[in-house]
Amino acid sequence: MSALYALFGVVFVIGYVPQVRAVWKSRNGAADVSLPTWGLWCASSTVSLLYAHFVSEDPNYTWVCIGNVAGCYAVTFVTVLRRWSHFPDPA
Repeated sequence: MSALYALFGVVFVIGYVPQVRAVWKSRNGAADVSLPTWGLWCASSTVSLLYAHFVSEDPNYTWVCIGNVAGCYAVTFVTVLRRWSHFPDPA
């Protein structure tokens, strides 16, 4: 079962790539991406990572969580970058 979870975890992590690509190519500052939602997913994936590493001590679970943390933070970071480049500081 652990191997199955690891396999699907890799598939889920790869699933972040199209979202990062779409945000990066956005021409409107990724205005349709919800930063509060992605922020909650970042927090949730971070808590899952901490649980996987410190409580369950399952390496497969931990690696999947690392991938999810990286994916969530990548989408959030690229969204913020796109917004800053699309909506420059008015000063």
